[in-house]
Parts: sequence; structure tokens; C-alpha cells
Amino acid sequence: MVIKRGTILNEIKNGNFYNSYFLSGKNEYKIEEILKAIKEVILNPGFDSFDFEKFDAGDKRFDIDSLKRAVYTPPMISQKRLVVLEKIDKLAESQRNKLLTLLESPVDTSILVMISSPEKKTKAAFFNKVRSLSRNEEFRNLKKDSLEKWIIDYVKERGYSIEKDAVLAIIEFSGDNQVSLSGELEKIITYAGDKKIMKRSDVLKVLTSNMVNNITDLTHSIGQRDRNKALSILNYLLEWGEVPEKILAVLRSFFLRLKGMMYYKKKGLLNTDISKKIGAMFFIVNKEIGFVNNFTMGELKNGLMLLYDAEVRMKTGGEANLILTDLVYNLI
Repeated sequence: MVIKRGTILNEIKNGNFYNSYFLSGKNEYKIEEILKAIKEVILNPGFDSFDFEKFDAGDKRFDIDSLKRAVYTPPMISQKRLVVLEKIDKLAESQRNKLLTLLESPVDTSILVMISSPEKKTKAAFFNKVRSLSRNEEFRNLKKDSLEKWIIDYVKERGYSIEKDAVLAIIEFSGDNQVSLSGELEKIITYAGDKKIMKRSDVLKVLTSNMVNNITDLTHSIGQRDRNKALSILNYLLEWGEVPEKILAVLRSFFLRLKGMMYYKKKGLLNTDISKKIGAMFFIVNKEIGFVNNFTMGELKNGLMLLYDAEVRMKTGGEANLILTDLVYNLI
């Protein structure tokens, strides 16, 4: 059965629940949104810890029998008990069989939410069986047009409106990860104060603040193939608490832009036309077009593979600072 995007969330908000859910895909923001919605409706505010338990199948200490006991335990205060199982793709064969047995005999007093690792493809027989026994949905990353609409709606829900150029600036500077974007949007909203219409100049004041500007400096030093400077800036960013996932997202956007600029530059297009083709603002293309001469197309493609590998390693428990240091070294 194909489930339309947002159906589960609407059901939850209307008070309609299933005994088990299987949430998969790379869009961690949407998955977290589902979990938050269930918590708000099911768990008793202020006492949610009594009736909420989370398990990680990737943890060596994970015990499937402990999960079963949690599901069978009646709620103390809330409507139902909420049990979350992350990384179900990490389950051993024997654990998978026990989980399927549990799903075949649902417990009305509990809700079990199962989540797969973002990078894991879930087309094997086990996952198909889980889907058949649960309410399921796959959450993919939003494409550019949908991402722009999401930003507009996000801002609107908080009583503001935002111009198109400002939306594009946010995406260019912060990447397409909705978790990182939501954090930036909250900063921008805080800065806006009583000013209800956000313009490009307004958001750039926030986006080009000291920390974000240094991420731009990082991309430029990589574009110039200045390894020592790039590693120094990266170390500074990490020491001052910049989110590793955000750094990764900005670097991915940077390499995608370079690849697009190289392709259209070879076709003889002007910067204004390249800007339109790759969906980047003209002033960014103007600043970055020179970096294209420092790479071959093969190096840019390899760089994107390195970025993908770093993302997988980071999401599967690798030490983020070491992964990013290794990444920046190899990109140059």
C-alpha cells in the first residue's frame, strides 16, 4: 500500500493511532516530527519519562527481551506506553524473528515505533514483513521546490513571511538538511523580532555571522586547495561548537555547485546563465567560479563520493571530528 506523504502525521493529530509504526528514509527531520507528535498526544505532560522508553539496536548492550518487556508493560500515567526502537536494520537474525513475533501479537496498551538507519536501504524480506505488520512510511529528503515551500511555511507558522531571495540564501548557506535548517531559521526568526517580513539582507546578516562566515571561509580554502588553512578553519569551527552535520551539508552543497559550474562553464555559458541553471545566487557563482580551475571533473565526482562516505560514517557512530578532518584532508 502506498502512503501519501504526511498521512501518518495527520492521523496522529486527529487522534488515530496504530500499535506499531515503521519509519524509514533519510529525512530525519520528518521522522522526528512524527515522534514528537505521538509524544504530545499520547504521553502525559510532565510525566512522559514514566511511559517512554528508547532502544538502539546498534548498541552492543541491546536486548530484544528487554524491548518486549517494555512493550508489554502497561502505562503508568499516560494513555499508552511509547517504545522506540532505532536502527532496526542492526538486529541479528534471531532478534528479527522475535520482533516479528511481537508485531504479530500487538499490545493495545503500547505503541512501538521502529526506525531504520537513514542510509540503510530497506527492501529486504524482513523489512517487507515489518511493513505488512505496521503502519509505515518512507521519508525522503525534500527536493528544492518542496524545501523552499517548507521554509516559507515554517516561517509563516511563527507569524512571519519571507521573500523568495531570502529563502534561496538560506538554502545556499545552510544546505538541504532540515534539522540544520530549522536551527538556522530559529536564529533568523529571533533576529527578526518585530519585523514581520524577512528580506534577503535580513537573513544574510544572520547567515554571515562569525560562525557561518567561517564555514564559507572553509569552502573557499578548499576551493583554493589550501590544505593547511582549511584544516585550521575546520579545527576552529569544531572547537567553537559548530554542528558537524552542518559543516558536512555546506561542503556537499559547495561541491555540487562546483560540479554544475564546471559543466556549464565548459559549454560556454556566462555566470548569469550558470546561476540560473544550477539554482544558485549570482553573487555566489561569481565568488566561486574561479575555484573550478583548481579541480578536474573526476576530482569533483570523487569529492562527492568522499562526502557521501563521510555522511554514512558519521551517522553510523563514527567520531565526527576525526571524520571531518580526514574528509577535508582528502578533498584537497
